[in-house]
Amino acid sequence: MSAEDEFAKEIAKQLPVKAAYKDAIRPAARQTGEMAEDIIKAVRLALFPIQLAAMAQDRFRRFVRHAVDRVPVENRVTPPAQIVGPVLEAIRYEPEGTAIEEMFSELLSTSMHEDKIKDAHPAIALIIKQLSSDEAKILQAIASAPRLLQLVLRFEFRGDGLATNSVERTEIPTEGLVFPENAEMYRDRLERLGLIRFDAFKSMEPIVDGDGQQTGGYNFFVIKFTEFGLTFMRACGTPPVVTE
Repeated sequence: MSAEDEFAKEIAKQLPVKAAYKDAIRPAARQTGEMAEDIIKAVRLALFPIQLAAMAQDRFRRFVRHAVDRVPVENRVTPPAQIVGPVLEAIRYEPEGTAIEEMFSELLSTSMHEDKIKDAHPAIALIIKQLSSDEAKILQAIASAPRLLQLVLRFEFRGDGLATNSVERTEIPTEGLVFPENAEMYRDRLERLGLIRFDAFKSMEPIVDGDGQQTGGYNFFVIKFTEFGLTFMRACGTPPVVTE
């Protein structure tokens, strides 16, 4: 057996091998050995074919151990291979100690907790891979806010009858962002990823000129997580404080 295969097996052994309750009651429940083999294959595919230096190997050991230690022993179940593989593959390229790495770690913990595994949707790892550290910080700030954050957009009619839009006021936090000037683009991306939505909380207020003609208006929104966004944040360890 190659050194790479030995390391994959070592990492896989850190993960729990115990069927989730729903799997255990099935007549054709899979055996422990089969589940362990699935995990080893997932780890092998995620980490190789590359040769990991000793420092990189230590990083993977720490990452997996941290995720496992977060789950009480009595609640540990085998994480799905489709979560383990993408998570370990992704952190190969993610600097240690970032908000993104912590999201991956929390997702791995969720996937091996019998009471939380329902939130470990396979798409979540793929979405985390698409996030910037700034976007991760925005999601965490929205989730930890004590009330729903607001967004006010101003629109003005142009001569061709169409309207231009601009942000009049936003409570989306920009402090601590690496690129605060990208806040509007981040907001748009998080909505397109299906994580957040904008719900109107009061009627549009018109803007009128001196002749009483409407020249534009203000639209008022609160920022909410979608149903999938709520699942995403629970799986990543930051369930929203307020949802309605």
